[in-house]
Amino acid sequence: MKRKINLALLFIFCCTIFLSGCGQRDIGESKAKEIGLAYINKYFGADETEAEVTREQLEYFTYKDGLAVSGGDADGTRAVYHVRVANSETITRYEAWIVADSGNLLYCNQSELNIVLTDEQKEQANILFTEERNWGEKHEDALKRLKAESTLWVMNNLMEDEPILFVAETGENPRVNVTTTFVESYYVAMRNGTIYQIAMQWPSFQVLQVSMLNEMN
Repeated sequence: MKRKINLALLFIFCCTIFLSGCGQRDIGESKAKEIGLAYINKYFGADETEAEVTREQLEYFTYKDGLAVSGGDADGTRAVYHVRVANSETITRYEAWIVADSGNLLYCNQSELNIVLTDEQKEQANILFTEERNWGEKHEDALKRLKAESTLWVMNNLMEDEPILFVAETGENPRVNVTTTFVESYYVAMRNGTIYQIAMQWPSFQVLQVSMLNEMN
């Protein structure tokens, strides 16, 4: 499943505009590249040292009753750096979006093309696909395992001494077409108020996406 910069990110619409500096604090391209690659290598088990970096502007919106409301006083824009490791001109292997004035992570992603299933995982995927061609109990059992693995990943990579309040499915992936592999997204709320969204693939149990949903507040 290809994930577009879900910077829908629940509340963000991205438009690419290059900015000229306006005197505010900015970490700069070099630092953004360093930070972005550090997140990519940590979260995806990569060993990347080079990336393309562009400075862009995000427009974000307030939400009311679950719908985006544009034109309000709380709407605004914020400069970010897009750190991209390319597989080719049109295919992105890894990417990270770093907030320009803070250096905080907004979003990072890896392509499913990076993931190579082991023989055991291939067998597991094929068995499930053969036994249950429509979404059913066996797939729900696989989802329970995926949620448990996602929670464990969060504990090992995102907690930073902050306990998890809850992990919940986002409901983004309708159970319509059954394939040998599938991806589920989860909201992760920490006690300190940080809210993440992560996406993990079954049966590799590898994370494809990490977003910090309240970074743009």
